[in-house]
Amino acid sequence: MSMLELRRVSKVYRRVRALAEVSLVVDEGSMVAVMGPSGSGKSTCSRTSTCCPG
Repeated sequence: MSMLELRRVSKVYRRVRALAEVSLVVDEGSMVAVMGPSGSGKSTCSRTSTCCPG
């Protein structure tokens, strides 16, 4: 069973594409680490998946 599922999520700030069709499935009981360079969309993905404005 999925605890979190994102399907083709995109986010654009003005003309900057922060996320481009990101998909992710996290199963119940799993641990996930999101890693990447500064500006790669980690925080945007987190805020989008929790419905927090950003």
